[in-house]
Amino acid sequence: MVVLSQPALNQFFLLKPLKSTPLFTGIPVVGLTHPDAKNLIVEACRDFGFFKLVNHGVPLELMANLENEALRFFKKPQSEKDRAGPPDPFGYGSKRIGPNGDVGWVEYLLLNTNPEVISPKSLSIFQENPHHFR
Repeated sequence: MVVLSQPALNQFFLLKPLKSTPLFTGIPVVGLTHPDAKNLIVEACRDFGFFKLVNHGVPLELMANLENEALRFFKKPQSEKDRAGPPDPFGYGSKRIGPNGDVGWVEYLLLNTNPEVISPKSLSIFQENPHHFR
């Protein structure tokens, strides 16, 4: 989550959305079972920069477990989170964002989706059992 300081908000009123629309109709929703899903994803990324994916087949229980683990991870002290980084290409990363590094702080985890490959960084993130997320 990024929190903006009040003076920094004034800068962003000059920015225009990527796609000019008379009324924002919401986050683009792409169904993965749609025959043109790959093109709809590209279009959503190009026009809005993000999208919501539905009909992906990932069980709700798995998503809830991953979300709970992510919340637990991001609540850890910075020194513990740093042991899971830097991302190369997977792992923990953090970055100051804004013109002078004063607008916000972003933390992220880049994870491998191959259950056969468990990296040392994954073990430091999911200390208990990384196979819990198969």
